[in-house]
This record gives sequence, C-alpha cells and structure tokens, in this order.
Amino acid sequence: MSRGSSQHRIHGLFERALVNGNLRNSVVLWRCYIAYEINIASNPSAAKRIFFRAIHACPWSKRLWLDGFLKLNCILTGKELSDLQEVMRDKELNMRTDIYEILLQDELIA
Repeated sequence: MSRGSSQHRIHGLFERALVNGNLRNSVVLWRCYIAYEINIASNPSAAKRIFFRAIHACPWSKRLWLDGFLKLNCILTGKELSDLQEVMRDKELNMRTDIYEILLQDELIA
C-alpha cells in the first residue's frame, strides 16, 4: 500500500469491493477505505466523500459516525460537525461529549 502507481489499483479494489452487494454494508471495509485515503493516499477531500457515502450505506454504525468526528474533524467545518451531531441524535446514536466542547478544545490548542 505504498505511494505511487499502486494507489490507483488500491482505490479501484476498494471501489469494486463496495459494488458487491454483500460488501456494500461492511462497516470494516468503509472504515479501511477512509483510513487508507487519510493515512496512505493523503487525500482528505476523498476521505470526506467516502465518509458521507459510508454513513449513507451504513447509517446504523456508530463507529462510522464517530470516525467523522475523530478522523475528519480537521476537514469538516464546524457547521458540518454540528449537523452530523444533530443527525446522530435523531438516530439515537448518542455521544458522551458535546461537539462544541471538542471545537473549543481545538481552538485552545491552536
């Protein structure tokens, strides 16, 4: 999974796997794809697009929703994070802390 020409091949493998009806709802596969785009491919905008596709495919997965906050908090705007929290609350996927506390902590660190 190194950088270079294999990136397109790996991206294609993820996309082909997600076309499969049995794997489309695999939370682990979506999380791996998001992690690949963030950590290996260094493409945060692609990770953001994949995240929204993932929560559309697996809206029941609290872990996927939390990845949005933990892995994409520097990519998503405050409004997007707030909207995500509101949708999570509507789906009864509760978090232990308020998103505004997280944003305040980020401001204090910066």
